[in-house]
Amino acid sequence: VARAEPAGQGGGLRGIDKVAHMGGYNIPSEMRGLYAAAAGGFAGSSVSFLLHPLDTLKTMSQADKSQSFVQLGVKAVRKNGVYHGLYAGARTAALGSFFSSALYFGTYEASKERLGRVLPPQWQGVCPSLAAVCGNAVSSLIFVPKEVLKQRCQVGELAVGDKALRLMTKIVRTEGVGAMYNGYFATLIRNAPGSMIKFGIFEQMKQAVQKTLDRPLKPEELLATGLTAGCISAIVTTPLDVVKTRIMLGRSASSSPFHVMYTIATEEGVRVLWSGLVPRLLWSATFFAIGISSYEIALNRVLEFNYGPGSAAHLAGTGKQEPTRVGGGESKGE
Repeated sequence: VARAEPAGQGGGLRGIDKVAHMGGYNIPSEMRGLYAAAAGGFAGSSVSFLLHPLDTLKTMSQADKSQSFVQLGVKAVRKNGVYHGLYAGARTAALGSFFSSALYFGTYEASKERLGRVLPPQWQGVCPSLAAVCGNAVSSLIFVPKEVLKQRCQVGELAVGDKALRLMTKIVRTEGVGAMYNGYFATLIRNAPGSMIKFGIFEQMKQAVQKTLDRPLKPEELLATGLTAGCISAIVTTPLDVVKTRIMLGRSASSSPFHVMYTIATEEGVRVLWSGLVPRLLWSATFFAIGISSYEIALNRVLEFNYGPGSAAHLAGTGKQEPTRVGGGESKGE
């Protein structure tokens, strides 16, 4: 009978050829992506809904540079109320985020595991960054249509009381199915370096702090680590985000990200490429910090649910590992 044992205590999965280290446990490697997808979907949808108003302000600011994001927010609330003004498209975004985040984290963890097996020791440090790019390429198939619909809602194309599904039908009917994928390559160009920076910095900082403290990180420490990585990434990639927004909203004559960026810089000024920096910094950095912390905690709960108690104590920093199960067989832990 296959049994899961806490990692780092000399045990493994007896009866299973390939194992992966995850959340303090050695688990069947084929389950790594599935567990990550479940935790990532929950974390992504929850954080997306929670921080939607900040994302709305960021989108408004990038679409209309004549006013500050505060003025645009006040105007939207006065016109449509708090919910329809700042939470337009929130449920659509949350639902889309569940599936895109599930795909992202499932692909990320599975790719990180496989890359770790094939890359030489000197290249192990880039595994998280490369895995993040793989996750983005797959999840963007769902993320981009969700983002197009969400941003159209945020700039007022969704009438009060109307359904996002009706707006999507209108877009497809009048602009074609391809309109739902406007900005796909711009999204990849923005997300690839952003994810490489965020996950590369996060994983390196996480490992360094864990090594220094000689214990797993607590939730608040995960939050601080994620916030640092998110801030750096948000500042560097804001010009790419501005380009993506312009293309998705159909406010650019070209669909080439580099041509759009050049046009903005030459005709409107380089500063315009950092439009919406403050709300994006607040949203993106906070989203990543809360999102990655929620993911780690949710992943811990998924592992605890499947293998029994022990992971929660592990995350909290006690270092305690208790007996766990896979397929009904017990393993003895100290």
